[in-house]
Amino acid sequence: MKLDLRFVNVPLEELWCEVVAALVFEEPFESQGPIYALDTKTGGYLSFLSEGGFWMGSEGSTLLLASEKKIRSDKIVLRGLGPRADCSPESFVGHVAELGNALALLKCHDLGVWIPCPGESGKKLDVLFRGACETLLNAYLEKEGDNAQDSFLKVVFSMPHGSPIDLEKTAAFLRKKFSSRYNCSVVVMGEEHERVSDTRRSKLG
Repeated sequence: MKLDLRFVNVPLEELWCEVVAALVFEEPFESQGPIYALDTKTGGYLSFLSEGGFWMGSEGSTLLLASEKKIRSDKIVLRGLGPRADCSPESFVGHVAELGNALALLKCHDLGVWIPCPGESGKKLDVLFRGACETLLNAYLEKEGDNAQDSFLKVVFSMPHGSPIDLEKTAAFLRKKFSSRYNCSVVVMGEEHERVSDTRRSKLG
């Protein structure tokens, strides 16, 4: 498999990909910046579902939506984490794995992902985030099974401005973890670079 991993400071709703996916706490979307932006771009549809009690981000719940061209990706997948105060590092990583499984079942190989900060800080946050990225990828690849050896997977991790994560160390960590098994590229990209790439892709497509 060719594994193409990128970290960019481009919002989920502006990524060109098959699916955008995110982990969502059971709390107002306004307090979860990228989710609030996604809700706004979809005309408040996520808020509509939440207010109607259909999907609120409760622990273990998964939501799959067609984007209906309101954002650049074709589909939206959200995994509920439940209340932030009740989300332990162990349960957080477990939900990351379930999100990876769900994405593999969709048979999509061009993904945009947002992983929130579950309340940790400093070195603990860096370690948890790296572990979450590794867990997501391992869950996806294990679900793919033998098919993973002959396919291509691109994952773009959307990172907000001012993120406390040390992305260069995260990239080095993932490169070390996956390069022995796959043809693996891990890149930290600036916003301008990624937007230029998106513009070129739009013109070509």
